[in-house]
Amino acid sequence: MEETAETKIKLNVPRTILVGLAFFTISMFWQIYDSLMPLFLRDFGMGATLRGLIMALDNVLAVVLLPFMGILSDRFPAKLRSKFGRRMPFIVTGSVLAAATFMLVNYAHNIMNLALMLASTAFVLVFMCLYRSPAVALMPDVTPRPIRSNANAVINIMGTVGGVITLILMQFLLKTEELANGELYVTGNNWVLVSIISGLMILAAIVMIIKVRENKFAEESRAIMEKYKIADEDEKPEKTEKQSALKVLGSLTKSQLKSLIFILLSVFLWYMAYNALTTHFSVFSLSVLQAKFTLPLLVANAAAFLMFIPSVEIGKRIGRKKTVMLGVVMMAAGLAFATVFLLAGASASVLKVIMYPTFILVGGGWATINVHSYIMCVELSTESTTGTYTGLYYAFTMTAQIITPIFAGLIMDYVAVIGLVPYSLVFACLAFVTMIFVRHGNACKVVGVNGENAALPTAEEADDKKDENSVNEEK
Repeated sequence: MEETAETKIKLNVPRTILVGLAFFTISMFWQIYDSLMPLFLRDFGMGATLRGLIMALDNVLAVVLLPFMGILSDRFPAKLRSKFGRRMPFIVTGSVLAAATFMLVNYAHNIMNLALMLASTAFVLVFMCLYRSPAVALMPDVTPRPIRSNANAVINIMGTVGGVITLILMQFLLKTEELANGELYVTGNNWVLVSIISGLMILAAIVMIIKVRENKFAEESRAIMEKYKIADEDEKPEKTEKQSALKVLGSLTKSQLKSLIFILLSVFLWYMAYNALTTHFSVFSLSVLQAKFTLPLLVANAAAFLMFIPSVEIGKRIGRKKTVMLGVVMMAAGLAFATVFLLAGASASVLKVIMYPTFILVGGGWATINVHSYIMCVELSTESTTGTYTGLYYAFTMTAQIITPIFAGLIMDYVAVIGLVPYSLVFACLAFVTMIFVRHGNACKVVGVNGENAALPTAEEADDKKDENSVNEEK
């Protein structure tokens, strides 16, 4: 059996868990935000389309700020970087401010002041944007390339744990009231729920301040890659850091650029599918299933949790691309299963049962996708441009999240509420098609044991070499 870098280099799991605390807080926030904000807005008498529009506005902000924050953290001043690292100042500041400000959002809802709620929401979302790209970019900074999928699995597990904790808290602390038509409405005060989540976010930031030594971790990662000759020895960080995003992309071969475009397009499409569910499912569940939304989402998170590690192993055997495509198929299968029953006019009691296998497949598929998709994107980057590629990745996710709440809301308002699920199914199928054209991002194999180790070129890399030779011949 041919030895790979994944088998040679061991992941520092405790360190990765510490790094994953940032993603833990991000997932906690987005879980409660995506669940409660549509319900808060419905309390003000808004329909699904208008709710979708408001839910999309936060992503407009993110599209602008996430790439900017990624680049800004790449170029963080050397004097400050030497002491604090280039990602940690953004992570700590953003998470603490977001946690504190979210309590104001809840207060505004409690007193039914829409203007205050929207204004405070704008601030909390700016603070989330402040640290999301740096938080995600921190992992590849401190993790050798060949085991980034392993690390990403741990990071995603941390995120899943954050989401599960939030859902459990909502299951017990949120109160519902049944109306005459069978629909449920969330009632009561959410101070305890919001305070606990905000407190956990701040606590995670404190732990990261104490335990995460970004510069040390990054230096150790570089040393490992140099040992196995995985790092790009021709990379000049001081030069690349000053390049614009367009110049960074211009350094890619035609084959690499094509792969990046189709990776980002695929990301866009499956976020169109998934975010439609996360944005509108709380209202969908209370209206169509006539039940709380927390249990199906808990099932999805449990399935995701169980799939993170196996998906890494699957990726090692069949490659990241095929593993991502498998995840998309799982999502589509779950959505197709639910669509059949919804279109057949099944009762609320039947649909409640149907949603459990649906969300098992959706959650497991989503985990399988997420472990590898971001890594496929940043595999095309260098150490000094990771933040730039991270920003691009999240720009596409956020663009999808701008569009899909509105479109899905229109379907729910003017076609049928049950149209939410087939809507998501269409985009999941399209994501499978675009992934077919991706050729880069799989893990590379290495041979040897000592300082003579070298990365073996993949078929794609061989094509790139031919492209480079052709260019040189033309010159």
